[in-house]
Amino acid sequence: MHENHMTGTLYLVSTPIGNINDITIRAIDILNSVDTILTEDTRVTSKLLKHHAVKTKSSLQSFNQINEDKKAPKIISALKEGKDVALVSDAGTPLISDPGYKFIKHARENSIRVEPIPGCCALIAAITSSGLPSDRFTFQGFLPRTTNKRINELKRLNHKEETLVFYESVHRIQSSIEDMINVFGGNRPAVVCKEITKMHESFIGETLTDISQFFKNNKEKIKGEFTVVVQGSSKEEVVNEELDTILNILMSDLSLKKAVEIANKVSKSSKSKIYDRALKIKNQ
Repeated sequence: MHENHMTGTLYLVSTPIGNINDITIRAIDILNSVDTILTEDTRVTSKLLKHHAVKTKSSLQSFNQINEDKKAPKIISALKEGKDVALVSDAGTPLISDPGYKFIKHARENSIRVEPIPGCCALIAAITSSGLPSDRFTFQGFLPRTTNKRINELKRLNHKEETLVFYESVHRIQSSIEDMINVFGGNRPAVVCKEITKMHESFIGETLTDISQFFKNNKEKIKGEFTVVVQGSSKEEVVNEELDTILNILMSDLSLKKAVEIANKVSKSSKSKIYDRALKIKNQ
């Protein structure tokens, strides 16, 4: 499929997540040159453009979850006619925890060049500054709103060994941390990154229990937006859970001694460790 060089380019422009100066020179050049800037909230983008003296000839248009499907065909037509378009979000990199991927897919299907203009992303800023392993991680975005659904989702993630990263709103941060303690255990290493790049930027806690205690004692600081970084499950945790499952099944029918003997044959754990865990289950 040959690219039609008469078509315009769709630029995905990353914007600051807090500090208004966290924008690249290239991003400002692009915003100065495009015909149209699509934005979640025109008021937010107007402030950014004004601050950086972007003398844009472009028309600023709202483009969000509500009007995306309605507006997309017109924008695709404009791009096909050779107009250049920039897509920005209110903060950070477009499409990360934002709608828009269907629009990008549609643009690519129409042989329109899509060009990323990289920059800020709260996810990357949080994982790199958290002090938790950053070589492998899974971004989960926002957890479900209700406790039951949230607990189910966290249970699904409980055995993941890579670091987990979540976004959370001010309204649910405390209940989400409590649910994480419920599923992952309070000793699981974790850091809450709050208001990254803003004046009150802070990194809270070393474990989930730490974070919970901080919020209980500092209710006035539950403001802004939060990124929660949680260390993955250790191999030992996974082994222990598997061992407990085996022992629970065996001990429902057999004596402790017999259950330990059989578990020793099917598990790689030492006999003394199996015996200790069997005793714990018996005494619960």
